[in-house]
Amino acid sequence: FSSPRGAALLFCANPEIRDTILAQPAVVSHGVDDGFLSRFMWDGCRDYSAQLSLPAILDYWNAVDVDTVRVEMQRNLNEGVQILVSYWHPGVYSDKGDGADASCVEKHSAEAGLTLVPLEMHAPMMALVRLPDCISGGDKGTSSAVMGPPKTSTDAKRVQDFLYSHNVEVPIKCVCGVLYARVSCHVYNTADEFERLALAALKY
Repeated sequence: FSSPRGAALLFCANPEIRDTILAQPAVVSHGVDDGFLSRFMWDGCRDYSAQLSLPAILDYWNAVDVDTVRVEMQRNLNEGVQILVSYWHPGVYSDKGDGADASCVEKHSAEAGLTLVPLEMHAPMMALVRLPDCISGGDKGTSSAVMGPPKTSTDAKRVQDFLYSHNVEVPIKCVCGVLYARVSCHVYNTADEFERLALAALKY
């Protein structure tokens, strides 16, 4: 629900776990020896503003309708992935939908080696999109002649730092020697932001 940091619920129905793994909180304060609830209720000088804001957050999401928001986030994600693929792998995807492999990108992008799983299996706000062949490495590209050896997490960090220097914040992940951009979106993200990422990566 995009709640403030530090706002969470700890529920443990197993008495054995409560008395072993959860025997001591990370921060010990008064009440630590008065049972499970008391040992976690007061932990020093915690600011409870985040927890106190949860009712307002739930009211907001009920007002805007969570399902509607998730549908919009999924639409944004699909559009963003299509934009990245059209810039990074133009031989696989065409905006006009022509070409033997064009239709597989949106519905079966994993088969084209562009995402790890088909988009319909993704969470509505996040996906891994393979970087351009000349950057991504590995052996899953569409033009293996320009793809070099498998990449490492060090390579991923180097690309991520490069993008950050171009005012683009996105995690770069190395999976089985291939580099992916881990894109995420919300209702406020726009197509222009995905295009900025696409163009910045092409400068690497």
